[in-house]
Amino acid sequence: MSFLPIFRTLKADTAISALIDVATRLHEDVAPHKTPTPYMVWQTISGQALNHLDAGANFDRTQYQLMVYADNPRQAYELRDAARRALESRSWINNPSINQYETETKLYARGFDANWILER
Repeated sequence: MSFLPIFRTLKADTAISALIDVATRLHEDVAPHKTPTPYMVWQTISGQALNHLDAGANFDRTQYQLMVYADNPRQAYELRDAARRALESRSWINNPSINQYETETKLYARGFDANWILER
């Protein structure tokens, strides 16, 4: 389980809760096979300890990606935008517009990359 509070942040957001059940539709790394749509998946992409010459790091900069999968693009955009609004007050959105169509699953994927700075 990740140390990023993404699950807790999205679960507390009323706009997200109105769109999906976070407990069953938000997954870290990979969604279980045949997860009902729409759902979200997030994963840590990279990280960097913010070190000092005179002491160890007191913050970690962690880059993550969140992707929404839905049956239609409008639903995917709506959920991605709600997730972005919920998370952007706590992290920096770097790439706000990842757009894909998954030909094998026939799902629309919308997402973003972001950085979260966590105090140690």
